[in-house]
Amino acid sequence: MNKHFDLFLFWMVFPFSIGALPYEVYAQVEKPWKMHVIDDSSLGSDGTKLADVNQNGLMDIVVGWEEGGVTRLYFNPGDQDQSWEYVEVPSPDVEDAFAVDLDGDGFLDLVTFSEGQHQRVTVHWAPSDSLAYRASSNWESVDIPVTIGMSRWMFGRAVDMDGKNGIDLIVGSKDPNGRLGWLESPRNPRDLDNWKYHHLSEAGWIMSIEWLDMDGDGLNDILLTDRYGDLSGLRWLKNPGDNNAIHEPWENHFIGLREGEPMFLGLADIPPLNSNGMPGIIVPDLTRGWEIFVYKGGEWTTRALSYPAGSGTRGKSVAVADINLNGKVDLLASFEGAKDRSGVIGLGDFLGASPLVMDISGKEGVKYDFIVLIDMDGDGDLDILTCEETGYDGSKHGLGVIWYENPTK
Repeated sequence: MNKHFDLFLFWMVFPFSIGALPYEVYAQVEKPWKMHVIDDSSLGSDGTKLADVNQNGLMDIVVGWEEGGVTRLYFNPGDQDQSWEYVEVPSPDVEDAFAVDLDGDGFLDLVTFSEGQHQRVTVHWAPSDSLAYRASSNWESVDIPVTIGMSRWMFGRAVDMDGKNGIDLIVGSKDPNGRLGWLESPRNPRDLDNWKYHHLSEAGWIMSIEWLDMDGDGLNDILLTDRYGDLSGLRWLKNPGDNNAIHEPWENHFIGLREGEPMFLGLADIPPLNSNGMPGIIVPDLTRGWEIFVYKGGEWTTRALSYPAGSGTRGKSVAVADINLNGKVDLLASFEGAKDRSGVIGLGDFLGASPLVMDISGKEGVKYDFIVLIDMDGDGDLDILTCEETGYDGSKHGLGVIWYENPTK
């Protein structure tokens, strides 16, 4: 058997379909995938976001290094044997970072969200010049004043909320003063003093924010996971559809996981989990397993899927795809609490009667962030991009920004 897994037994519960039945699940005899390091030179790599910043058809990567106090934009070299050059901007206590053209000049800027003692949302303005774009000294970092000291900012989305003045920002934080709201862009987005914060909901610890139509009224709503507090769970906020009302708190709707600790959600756009155009939602509950939510017959129904033995003890993120190109849908997942365990795994044919466990990372990492499925080497199968932030000795000098090469092709 694979040295990282022995015999696994876990329970899949299908309340709305076939009842509670046990299934034996055996490890797939497969070596961990080959790991490639993009960068491990700073501390506490904390999430990867994609953007084609130079519009050359190759996805570049934005990563915040929390303990390193910087955010780096990595330029895809095309040839994965080459090193990734990067631009670096300051971002103490950074928790989330992404690229977006906030001022509409055709060049993607960076936005960072800081918790800890820094507590602010910062815009890092890119130079409006392709030759100057790759030099860190040409970038200008400016805080959005209304966000400073308000809360510990954890996650954000770039969205045009009101149809005017370009892109706005949905922003989420964690206690104390945890909240979810949006930052309204002024006529001149570079005038950061005039960005306004609009409060939408109290929160305990925002983990995920998705922008999609949850009730079929043609308006995008906010789907989120909230990890702690009175409003914890998988829930969504209804877009009121009125340019005056969108500045006020939105109506909250719970879907599930009220008693759990939901982490990064995944949307599963596959026929077995779709109904009326609504994707299935899969959420890792920190210690208890994955919860699969399907909208069916006007209500949300669920199935539970336990974490297999040998994986990390705390679920972090999840994604769904046919990873081995056999026509069956697989579940890919990351974990923390993975010391001497596998921090990135797959469940082959996870909706079938006997899913197979795939050990992807081996035992080298300890605390992984969310995973991104992307063909990194252009060979036609999906690889796994992620970050790992904690070393075996407990320090924040983990594996860094890494990707695992799919052995299918």
